[in-house]
Amino acid sequence: MDTAFVIGNGESRAIFPIEQLKGNGDIWGCNAIYRDYPKLCDNIVAVNPPMYEELVQWHNNNKESPKIWGPENIVNWNYVMPGDKESDIPSGLKLYRIWRGGDIKRSNKIRTLDFADNRGSGCSAVLLAADSGIKNVIILAFDILGARQWEYDPGTQSREQNNVYKNSQNYPSRINMKAYLKYEWLFHLRQIFRRYPKTNFYFINRREYIELNHFLRFYFDQPNIKVGIYADLKRWIDGERDKINWIKY
Repeated sequence: MDTAFVIGNGESRAIFPIEQLKGNGDIWGCNAIYRDYPKLCDNIVAVNPPMYEELVQWHNNNKESPKIWGPENIVNWNYVMPGDKESDIPSGLKLYRIWRGGDIKRSNKIRTLDFADNRGSGCSAVLLAADSGIKNVIILAFDILGARQWEYDPGTQSREQNNVYKNSQNYPSRINMKAYLKYEWLFHLRQIFRRYPKTNFYFINRREYIELNHFLRFYFDQPNIKVGIYADLKRWIDGERDKINWIKY
């Protein structure tokens, strides 16, 4: 098989029956996906220690559970490419750096510590899938910006969490996501696309999410990333890749 599916836990996950992915490629999941799909994934990634501990306990009690990836065995990379300059950082991440105490005027180089210590499980799963050497990586249910981030009225950007496991064990109880996360996660994805130029990446989500989300066009600017909807994912697993019309920005 030439495809890896990386499944996020955004609420758009409910649109597609993800159990249909079984047998069509390597399946990577994140965090608490095992609660609903204990036998679906080949790999599950968790970088948050409490969530990782939950996964390890479940793994130890289940002989047929998938491989679990935690903070200590994720690819050791700080999401910075050789030659990257301060000017390459999206404006939202510059605000994030200021929040963390960095002085963006002090150097023309990206400070690696700003990215190395704050990994997300989703982006880490994409990184691990690409690092496996597989040809195609399909990313789905990475809603990233919040359930209503793309449905907002101008000037009223909502950061409501849209994870299917929000407010459950080992998940944040807060209503709003930290503002910088949307920039950081998209930046991490873009850097992964750059790091693995020979890998084909496909980002799948709702059509309205894709068409109204103006952030994507700035981060998904690499030649090896294409964007589609869940109907395209269905065509892919049905062997109809040649019939997919990927969305162009």
